[in-house]
Amino acid sequence: MTDSTSPLRALLAAGEWEAADHETRRLLITDADVGGYVGLDPDEAAAVDCDLLRSIDLAWREASDGRFGFTPQENALKIARDGDLPRADTWRAFGRSVGWVDGREWLEEDGVRYEADAPVGHLPWLPGATSAVNTGRIYEGFFLFYGRFANCPE
Repeated sequence: MTDSTSPLRALLAAGEWEAADHETRRLLITDADVGGYVGLDPDEAAAVDCDLLRSIDLAWREASDGRFGFTPQENALKIARDGDLPRADTWRAFGRSVGWVDGREWLEEDGVRYEADAPVGHLPWLPGATSAVNTGRIYEGFFLFYGRFANCPE
């Protein structure tokens, strides 16, 4: 399959998790970032092309035997939402489940585990693709991104 995700698929096939994570961010930002902050702001996160999202997700799931990708992340978010917590606590519960939160602290990029045995849903590292934290709309961008993914036809 020759498409915009071919380089991503090659990196994943080679087990180059970190480079694949960076390529995922590049693909998302190239598709949807229209300016302002570098990265996806909440409005942009809600407008990423569905075919691109599904293709990225499939590439990650195939390369990781289902451990990584947006589908396992979306599943973790659904479980966190079932806890009927306030938005900030829901996002933190999700972050803990995928290994993006240690205690109360969110991982910075140097804390991401680029290993095949990282927690389910740990990769790709979505916070690296979004500027929601920088713009003060901390959770909105992430919820909109996963809402967009959930509403994309399979």
